[in-house]
Amino acid sequence: MNRGEPTKWRAHFSQLISRPIPKTEFPKIAERMFDDGLFCDLTGEGAIWFSGRYKVSASEVRRMWSLSPNQWSRFMRWVYEEAPFHLLAERVNNGETIQGESSSGSSSDMGPE
Repeated sequence: MNRGEPTKWRAHFSQLISRPIPKTEFPKIAERMFDDGLFCDLTGEGAIWFSGRYKVSASEVRRMWSLSPNQWSRFMRWVYEEAPFHLLAERVNNGETIQGESSSGSSSDMGPE
């Protein structure tokens, strides 16, 4: 390679590569989001995200949870299919325990960093 000649990088070396999240992890992610005060309301106009009672943008939720666009797309497809936030809210309203807590009260940590 000659000096002054631009380096030719392979496309995948110049970007972050994220692993696909298995669909089996989506319920855990939704539970952790719900525990952090996030709620996704599915309406005729699309998904509306709330942090507590305040609206937040989907892009901000994606950024805070460090999800790539592809991971977010797959997760949101699952959210539309399963409506997990409404199910979690119903469970809380019925007095059920969320997060699969055992009798010892321990749970795995999978929140945003």
